[in-house]
Amino acid sequence: MAYLTVDQAQEGMVLSAPVTDRRGRLLIPAGKELSERHVDALRMWGVTHVEVEGDSPAEEVDRDIDPETLSEAERIVSERFAGQKDAHPLLTALFHHAVTAEAATLHAGGTGS
Repeated sequence: MAYLTVDQAQEGMVLSAPVTDRRGRLLIPAGKELSERHVDALRMWGVTHVEVEGDSPAEEVDRDIDPETLSEAERIVSERFAGQKDAHPLLTALFHHAVTAEAATLHAGGTGS
Protein backbone atom coordinates (compact mmCIF):
# COMPACT_ATOMS: atom_id res chain seq x y z
CA MET A 1 0.00 0.00 0.00
CA ALA A 2 1.20 3.51 -0.77
CA TYR A 3 -0.04 6.66 0.91
CA LEU A 4 0.17 9.44 -1.67
CA THR A 5 -0.86 13.03 -2.06
CA VAL A 6 -3.55 13.61 -4.65
CA ASP A 7 -0.90 15.35 -6.76
CA GLN A 8 1.11 12.09 -6.81
CA ALA A 9 -1.95 10.02 -7.77
CA GLN A 10 -2.06 9.02 -11.42
CA GLU A 11 -4.51 7.54 -13.84
CA GLY A 12 -4.44 3.75 -13.66
CA MET A 13 -3.58 3.50 -9.96
CA VAL A 14 -5.95 1.33 -7.91
CA LEU A 15 -7.30 2.55 -4.56
CA SER A 16 -6.47 0.23 -1.66
CA ALA A 17 -8.78 2.13 0.70
CA PRO A 18 -12.04 3.97 0.08
CA VAL A 19 -11.97 7.74 -0.32
CA THR A 20 -14.44 9.54 1.92
CA ASP A 21 -15.31 13.15 2.55
CA ARG A 22 -14.99 14.87 5.92
CA ARG A 23 -18.39 13.56 6.98
CA GLY A 24 -17.44 9.99 6.13
CA ARG A 25 -19.51 9.76 2.95
CA LEU A 26 -18.06 7.43 0.33
CA LEU A 27 -16.64 9.27 -2.67
CA ILE A 28 -14.74 6.47 -4.42
CA PRO A 29 -14.71 2.83 -3.23
CA ALA A 30 -11.58 0.76 -2.58
CA GLY A 31 -10.52 -1.31 -5.59
CA LYS A 32 -11.49 1.38 -8.09
CA GLU A 33 -8.95 2.23 -10.79
CA LEU A 34 -8.38 5.97 -10.90
CA SER A 35 -9.02 7.91 -14.07
CA GLU A 36 -7.80 11.44 -14.71
CA ARG A 37 -11.37 12.55 -14.03
CA HIS A 38 -11.23 10.92 -10.57
CA VAL A 39 -7.97 12.71 -9.74
CA ASP A 40 -9.45 16.06 -10.81
CA ALA A 41 -12.58 15.38 -8.73
CA LEU A 42 -10.48 14.51 -5.67
CA ARG A 43 -8.81 17.91 -5.90
CA MET A 44 -12.17 19.66 -6.23
CA TRP A 45 -13.54 17.76 -3.21
CA GLY A 46 -10.56 18.88 -1.12
CA VAL A 47 -9.14 15.37 -0.67
CA THR A 48 -5.43 15.63 0.08
CA HIS A 49 -4.28 11.99 0.25
CA VAL A 50 -5.23 8.56 -1.09
CA GLU A 51 -4.09 5.02 -0.42
CA VAL A 52 -3.24 3.03 -3.54
CA GLU A 53 -1.92 -0.45 -4.23
CA GLY A 54 1.83 -0.78 -4.62
CA ASP A 55 4.80 1.00 -3.07
CA SER A 56 5.20 4.71 -2.47
CA PRO A 57 8.35 6.52 -3.63
CA ALA A 58 9.47 6.75 0.02
CA GLU A 59 9.16 2.98 0.43
CA GLU A 60 11.42 2.48 -2.58
CA VAL A 61 14.08 4.70 -0.99
CA ASP A 62 13.64 2.83 2.32
CA ARG A 63 14.77 -0.43 0.68
CA ASP A 64 18.26 1.02 0.19
CA ILE A 65 18.65 1.76 3.91
CA ASP A 66 19.24 -0.97 6.48
CA PRO A 67 16.48 -1.68 9.03
CA GLU A 68 18.60 -0.55 12.00
CA THR A 69 19.10 2.89 10.45
CA LEU A 70 15.39 3.16 9.67
CA SER A 71 14.53 2.17 13.22
CA GLU A 72 16.89 4.79 14.64
CA ALA A 73 15.46 7.44 12.30
CA GLU A 74 11.92 6.56 13.39
CA ARG A 75 12.94 6.84 17.06
CA ILE A 76 14.48 10.28 16.48
CA VAL A 77 11.52 11.58 14.49
CA SER A 78 8.95 10.09 16.91
CA GLU A 79 10.36 12.30 19.67
CA ARG A 80 9.64 15.36 17.53
CA PHE A 81 6.07 14.31 16.80
CA ALA A 82 5.25 13.45 20.45
CA GLY A 83 2.34 11.12 19.69
CA GLN A 84 0.82 13.28 16.96
CA LYS A 85 1.88 11.29 13.89
CA ASP A 86 -1.51 9.52 13.58
CA ALA A 87 -3.67 12.50 14.58
CA HIS A 88 -4.24 13.63 10.98
CA PRO A 89 -3.41 12.17 7.55
CA LEU A 90 -1.18 15.12 6.77
CA LEU A 91 0.84 14.55 9.96
CA THR A 92 1.14 10.86 9.10
CA ALA A 93 2.53 11.69 5.67
CA LEU A 94 4.85 14.31 7.14
CA PHE A 95 6.07 11.80 9.73
CA HIS A 96 6.92 9.21 7.05
CA HIS A 97 8.68 11.84 4.96
CA ALA A 98 10.69 13.01 7.98
CA VAL A 99 11.71 9.42 8.84
CA THR A 100 12.89 8.84 5.27
CA ALA A 101 14.89 12.08 5.28
CA GLU A 102 16.41 11.33 8.68
CA ALA A 103 17.31 7.77 7.62
CA ALA A 104 18.98 9.07 4.46
CA THR A 105 21.03 11.50 6.57
CA LEU A 106 22.06 8.76 9.00
CA HIS A 107 22.81 6.38 6.10
CA ALA A 108 25.06 8.97 4.48
CA GLY A 109 27.06 9.23 7.71
CA GLY A 110 25.37 12.31 9.12
CA THR A 111 24.63 12.69 12.78
CA GLY A 112 20.91 13.17 12.34
CA SER A 113 19.04 16.33 13.21
